[in-house]
Amino acid sequence: MHGNVEIVFSLAGRLHVLLRREINRIVDVEWFCADAVYAGEVIRLARNARSDEMNKLADRIEEVHPLLPRIERQETPATTEPEVKYVKTLR
Repeated sequence: MHGNVEIVFSLAGRLHVLLRREINRIVDVEWFCADAVYAGEVIRLARNARSDEMNKLADRIEEVHPLLPRIERQETPATTEPEVKYVKTLR
């Protein structure tokens, strides 16, 4: 668990920088690591910023943060139909 806290701390630091740069919000990284409610609100802020980088970072934090509940993510199902490359044309 100690290793996860270090990972969460570094991810929270990156999120802090992105939030400051993108939406001019400053968050407390130590409090983020210690309080699940605060971490959830910061993640909500990151997701509302509509940034792909912050969304990926929020996903990663939710995976490794020891205090946050685990969220089951559904992967997009692979299509079973083969892709049609050539329709009514020669190769």
